[in-house]
Amino acid sequence: MDLVEFSVTNFRSITTAHKIKLQDFTVLVGKNNEGKSNLLNALNVAMTIMMNHPMRVPRMRRDIYNWERDFPIQYQERKQGLDSIFKLHFRLKSDELEQFHSITGIRGNEDIPVSIKVGRDNVPHIEIPKRGSSSYNRKSIQVTQFISERINFNYIQAIRTEDMARSTLSNIINSQLDELEENSEYTAAVDKIRELQQELLDTLSLQLLEPLQIFLPNLKDIHIQLNTVRDRKYVGSYGAFDIILNDGTSTNISTKGDGIKSLVTLALLKERSNKNGQVSVIAIEEPESHLHPGAIHSLVDVINKISENNQVIITTHNPLFVQRNKLSSNIIVDSNTAKIAKSISDIRNVLGVWTSDNLTNARYVLVVEGEDDKISLSKLLPYYSAKLAEALKNNMLVIKSLGGAGNLCHDINDLRNSMCQYVVLLDNDDAGKKAAQKAIDRNLLKISEIKYTICNGSPESEFEDCLKPNFYTEIIKDEFSVDIRCQEFRCNKKWSERMKNAFLSQGSQWNDDVEEKVKHIVAETIPSKIIDINDILIPVKSGFLNGLVTALETMLDKEIK
Repeated sequence: MDLVEFSVTNFRSITTAHKIKLQDFTVLVGKNNEGKSNLLNALNVAMTIMMNHPMRVPRMRRDIYNWERDFPIQYQERKQGLDSIFKLHFRLKSDELEQFHSITGIRGNEDIPVSIKVGRDNVPHIEIPKRGSSSYNRKSIQVTQFISERINFNYIQAIRTEDMARSTLSNIINSQLDELEENSEYTAAVDKIRELQQELLDTLSLQLLEPLQIFLPNLKDIHIQLNTVRDRKYVGSYGAFDIILNDGTSTNISTKGDGIKSLVTLALLKERSNKNGQVSVIAIEEPESHLHPGAIHSLVDVINKISENNQVIITTHNPLFVQRNKLSSNIIVDSNTAKIAKSISDIRNVLGVWTSDNLTNARYVLVVEGEDDKISLSKLLPYYSAKLAEALKNNMLVIKSLGGAGNLCHDINDLRNSMCQYVVLLDNDDAGKKAAQKAIDRNLLKISEIKYTICNGSPESEFEDCLKPNFYTEIIKDEFSVDIRCQEFRCNKKWSERMKNAFLSQGSQWNDDVEEKVKHIVAETIPSKIIDINDILIPVKSGFLNGLVTALETMLDKEIK
């Protein structure tokens, strides 16, 4: 079962937000005070009311919904239209249709809409507005019970105080402990119950250690232990368990900062298993709150993995969470309304992301070390691929120069914040490899996003090593009075070392400025329109370009929907 759509009318700052499509991972983006948190809070209210309906709860607790607080103040004096209205649209899986008919006696299609109204009296009214069938409304309790038993809703607020963190952890841990309810040994003795519970928590502790070490590399152990509470019904409630983190010193989570508590909560969500075929809907306000910027990159991967088996809905100010490959998964909340994002540019505007002119419209970026690499590849790539030629022409794909491998981490971080996708081409030398490893260690790059200028027969190599010297030999001789048809240039060292030795052997200076100028001249000498690639490239040393083209085309094929 999936929650596929949500609408809200007249809740706090949200006056109208209709038919918000929910994906496996839905991102609500917007400026401060535009209603993102209120929209997520409205979803929490609607889900709580619906899941309480089978228990015939007559009136909502005022901490969940309070008309005086939650109905828009500017409308409270009018004569009609005094309800907050929430609409949830669920969709059954094919194997659930027969179960639904068997349990409720209703035979229908897979769509189940649920409409909720709450007025001044704080009494919720639930309808199942299914066209052409009154049986849904007559059996609304059975219908909502069927849904509630198959949906597990988690709401994590942005202000995660210790009480909130422990409360969330309590709910999740209790969901793990619920499987013991049918255990035949349950009634035998409280001690036996506690023993079984602790075994489960020990297993959960082991499961949490590895994902938490991604964020907390110094973490040696985590232990969730029951305290002295004697009755099972209190287990999982506030104070019934302690979470001990050992990062050199064993300390209770209550003494840790908000960022650590957030990470533990999200790690628990990642590792929890769905019981009895339940689908989890997890709503998280600003998951990046309280976290060091370095931890956010890992957190993005964790939440993406959570969304593989759960529906995740988040609010965020951070562009790293934007779903670049599925534009419809991003909801822009602006001026107290919500709408599906139409372009990356719209999202950048609402988040206040500033990009350089050449990246403003770019979805995709090829990152190279130097300006000479950029010039060369802008001429070579169109020869290899019509798709890349078109992407370069319309600025969907741009080539960005780092100005040296040492700038890789800084520039990749900027590209992620600009919501661009990228492939990186680095020299196959010590500087390139070190820069790549540093970016990988900081969770800025994946191995799959990196290509190297690997040239057969050369232990180290750079882009120019794949070029035939014939087409630039004369211009080097004319510009620098250096003839590279010499023994010093014919060896298996990387190109800049060979060129340096050729210059020095003929009495010419070689420094960074000279190297930059020589590389630029070589790049400019490559013709803009290539007739025969074999006039330019050494076949046995240019294989890396085929791999680069494949990586770039694969990236372009992930079209934003």
